[in-house]
Amino acid sequence: MSEIKAKWIAADWGTTHMRAWAIGEEDRVLAFRESNEGMKDLQQNEFEPVLLRLIESWLDDTKVTTVMACGMVGAKQGWVETPYLKTPCVPLDNNQLTTANTHDKRIKVHLVPGVMQHHPADIMRGEETQIAGFINKNLDFNGVVCLPGTHAKWANIKEGQITSFKTFMTGELFGVISSHTLIRHSTSIKGWNQDSFEAGVLEGFNNPGSIASNLFSLRSESIVNDLNRDQARSTLSGLLLGVELNGAKNFWQGNNVTLIGSELLSNNYHQGLKILGGQSQLFSLETATLSGLSSAFRELNNS
Repeated sequence: MSEIKAKWIAADWGTTHMRAWAIGEEDRVLAFRESNEGMKDLQQNEFEPVLLRLIESWLDDTKVTTVMACGMVGAKQGWVETPYLKTPCVPLDNNQLTTANTHDKRIKVHLVPGVMQHHPADIMRGEETQIAGFINKNLDFNGVVCLPGTHAKWANIKEGQITSFKTFMTGELFGVISSHTLIRHSTSIKGWNQDSFEAGVLEGFNNPGSIASNLFSLRSESIVNDLNRDQARSTLSGLLLGVELNGAKNFWQGNNVTLIGSELLSNNYHQGLKILGGQSQLFSLETATLSGLSSAFRELNNS
């Protein structure tokens, strides 16, 4: 097998996870690697060594290879803080790229800026790149995109710009509640029950003010009525998503939403919206990420 040497490298570096792609001619993906060494576990001087461990075999010692990176790597607690674009704005602006200081002369790392909104205050890092990538593939798109994840984003897109957006900490809440509260004694780690999920979505959406009580009921039901762990986990997921969909009504009601996220999470959102009479379709997270970073790389080299 011939050695893989990247023309450039794409990196999506989040809070808990990092993904890197070796890119060849015509934006062809040559190789992919990932790591659980996310931003939250790293000190500033550790980012470059972690990156090199993943990509070093893709580097050509005779030249400088460009790395285009997005996500929490550009946060205040990340490698180097990048600025925020202010809504309404295009998702990506190459004039606002930040270059990280590196010791290894074989790489030059450019970090993509995030996006901020003043009223109501909100921020995103990483999702702007995925939105840019989606727009690149759908130039005439005007509508709503939702990016399910640890911190789900709902965004209004008009004429190539993010006009407004709203963040929901649903994914993080699910992780905390299922792992660090008494409910952990009642939920499974990976099991699933679709009927319980759907019932949870309806309850969370229709009675968001009862969420604190409904959460405790998961524990009570497991003790009093033998609610099994898969049902409890699925109900928890549905309850939290239902509350989010209640809060995001202005985005999805009457609109056909594009979901950009992992297949598992996007399917849950698709099902949740369907239960409530909403419409949605899935768009590949990897395609969106690479399309966004590819456009930034092209513009950087054409400037």
